[in-house]
Amino acid sequence: MQPCNLWKVAASALAFLLLAGGCAQNPKKPDPFEKCNRFIYKVNDGLDKILLKPASDVYTKVVPQPVRHGLGNFFDNLGYGNVILNDFLQGHIKEGFGSAGRMAVNSTVGVAGVFDVATKWKMPAHSNDFGITLGKWGAGPGPYLVLPLYGPSTFRDVPRIPVGMYTNVLHWVDLPDAVGIPLDVLNIVEDRSRANSAIKFRDEAAIDPYIFMREAYLQYRRIKIYGPEKATPTMDPGFYDEDETSTTRPTTRPTSRPTTGPFNEMERVPFLR
Repeated sequence: MQPCNLWKVAASALAFLLLAGGCAQNPKKPDPFEKCNRFIYKVNDGLDKILLKPASDVYTKVVPQPVRHGLGNFFDNLGYGNVILNDFLQGHIKEGFGSAGRMAVNSTVGVAGVFDVATKWKMPAHSNDFGITLGKWGAGPGPYLVLPLYGPSTFRDVPRIPVGMYTNVLHWVDLPDAVGIPLDVLNIVEDRSRANSAIKFRDEAAIDPYIFMREAYLQYRRIKIYGPEKATPTMDPGFYDEDETSTTRPTTRPTSRPTTGPFNEMERVPFLR
């Protein structure tokens, strides 16, 4: 196991311990751990400001954009097995073979994924994970929570963390720490640089960034599972703190549903996902 993956396993274990109690209580509010979640959110956000943002700023300034783009393609390709697996688990056989073909093309013709040849060959990328699969299988979201060093999640989405880890090519390659750790760090910094504009928007536009992130995450996940036409907030009632009948006070909800835009990049980043 790569050393930098240990925090993912720890976050998953902690989430299950927290949620075991929450599920046993059958809470009326889907955010029963809000006080704890807000504390973890503040810690994660502080770590981002202290560690990730400065590193991302230096990375963006020093590394040319074409090189950053190639590195992003490389890391995306390494983790694309997660998309392939969940395409098949959801019964999307054609999409599964298409995703496998995309990864094969980029891994070979695209020089280990550095060049996105598959998109030029009309084999576009899409996102998928085990949380979406569980949702399509009928599992409800469960309580909302913020994972330490990871970010927004729900009970249903927690298993996507280890599944994503075990379907990443790097997990199965026995790299020395002198190579593996820098690769993990570079992957995190690259993801953070891609999410910079979305994070800036969140910080500037949200009245309460915690609620904004929570509602954006839940809307985004509903769209990924049900599609934009069926993903209405009433499918998972009770997530909103504002009074549904109030029309006078300002809202902290996203004014539009995130699809595959800024939030898709933001959720890639540890501390913010």
